[in-house]
Amino acid sequence: MKKYGIAIFIVTLFASIWILSSYTKSYTQNEVFSYLVKARGYKPPEIYSVETQIAKAPLISTQVIFKDEINASKVFL
Repeated sequence: MKKYGIAIFIVTLFASIWILSSYTKSYTQNEVFSYLVKARGYKPPEIYSVETQIAKAPLISTQVIFKDEINASKVFL
């Protein structure tokens, strides 16, 4: 019975980490996009993509690619 409790704890822990990281990525992408549109004055059609990555260092970074400069990217830390 103790083995099942440990297994359930481990599965719950990994599921919680996955859900938290997915939420953090989505939240960060939305915040960067709204910052670019509201504070910096970019129009949504000018933005090609906004992608957030979770890594070791820096922990969270967001890469923005604009439509007029597809081969160049800007990283927001």
